[in-house]
Amino acid sequence: MGRRRIIALFFIIILAAGAAALLTAFGIGGGKQHEAAPAKKGSIAGIIKESGDIEGEKDQVYFARVSAPVKSVDLKVGDLVKAGEVLLTYDTEDLERTVSEASINREQSEANVKGQIDRSNEYSAKYSKAASDDAAYAQLYALEREYKNSQEEGQYKEDWDINRRRDSINSSIASKNETIAEKKKDIAKSDDLDEIEELNEDIAELNEDIASLEKEKASLPATERTPGEYETYNDTSNWMEDITRNWKQAVTEKNNYESAILNKSQKNALEKQTDLARSREEEAAGELEKALDGVKADFSGIVTECGVKSGNVVTEGTPLFKIVSDKDMKVTVMISKYDIGQIKEGLRAEVEIADAVFPGTVTRINHVATKEDSDKNKVAVDVHIDDPDERVILGLEADVTIFTEEKMGVLEIPYAGFYSDDDGDYCYVIEDGVIAKKYVTAGIKTTDKVEITGGLSEGDIVITDSVTDSQIGEKATYAVH
Repeated sequence: MGRRRIIALFFIIILAAGAAALLTAFGIGGGKQHEAAPAKKGSIAGIIKESGDIEGEKDQVYFARVSAPVKSVDLKVGDLVKAGEVLLTYDTEDLERTVSEASINREQSEANVKGQIDRSNEYSAKYSKAASDDAAYAQLYALEREYKNSQEEGQYKEDWDINRRRDSINSSIASKNETIAEKKKDIAKSDDLDEIEELNEDIAELNEDIASLEKEKASLPATERTPGEYETYNDTSNWMEDITRNWKQAVTEKNNYESAILNKSQKNALEKQTDLARSREEEAAGELEKALDGVKADFSGIVTECGVKSGNVVTEGTPLFKIVSDKDMKVTVMISKYDIGQIKEGLRAEVEIADAVFPGTVTRINHVATKEDSDKNKVAVDVHIDDPDERVILGLEADVTIFTEEKMGVLEIPYAGFYSDDDGDYCYVIEDGVIAKKYVTAGIKTTDKVEITGGLSEGDIVITDSVTDSQIGEKATYAVH
């Protein structure tokens, strides 16, 4: 073989070896070619996808605060309203009339109560004077009664003493007359002149005593009142009659005035009447003030219910309309028992409405499951739409993605290369140019990739197209995508 031919063959061998290496690297030659991907480090997030209807998180039903006719209201379901906007006005004519009448009633009540209390105070003053007169006349009568009694008692004692003295004198005269009579009998019986003379002397002395007693008896005053005493006694009697008459009048006036004086309970009752009249006036004024204010929107939002029209007469408490905030909106999704354990409040979410995607946050997990049309119990989870705009429309269906867990720098493979059987999770790999089956430990799973926590190393080639156990050990090449 010539030198040129040897050199040519050498280059052919070199080129063939290089071509074989290139074909192997790019999945050409060396067995059936498979689509594959290397196990590599990256980030992964678990997701749960569901759909639900857009709802308002903040709503308010407005009720009539007064009973009155509706003057104007121009609302339809679906209208947008702004915070502070007047949504409804009332016809206040009847309420204004009620306030006027309540004011008049209050003034009349105050005047009536004041009149009764003033009259009661006047009677109280008159009662005090009558009570004072009663006490004064009672004292005067007692003094005059005492004076008259002393007059009568003095006259009685005086008469008693005179009559007793007169009786004593008469008794002494009678006793002396009896003694004279006895001495005269002794004289008639005696023959002794000396004895008779002595007896006559005794009789003469007794007669002198009797004469003195008669004179004393004659000097005794009469037992009747003198004209001066009678005049004094009569003046006292007349004065007592005047005192008695005036006293009775004072007692009568005192009783009459006392019955007309208001007691504490009666005054309290009158004050309560006035308080009630004031309260009714204040209540009527308050109702008028509320009616004049009308009904204003507490926040910006969307009218979802409206059951009142201009001209309707509403009573306090009548539902008027409902407004749902257009800034606080959510989507409620139903989560199965398989996924609910991965959901917690605060998780990041995305809400897709048509072609728009809005960031969201899990804000509430209902702790009571409800039965869906599929006859399976599911849990309602609220996802708040963080920054809604005019494309977020109440009642529209939205697709929600909840990111249950996010990890950085984990080993991951495509979901298409992940399998499971009774023995566990596994994948097919190409090792040393042949197909092998490797059982792995999986972490987070998404629709396009799986976290591998054990069983694979970074750089292992995982087959992502269809493979079965029957192909294990076959030669294989791969094309990395």
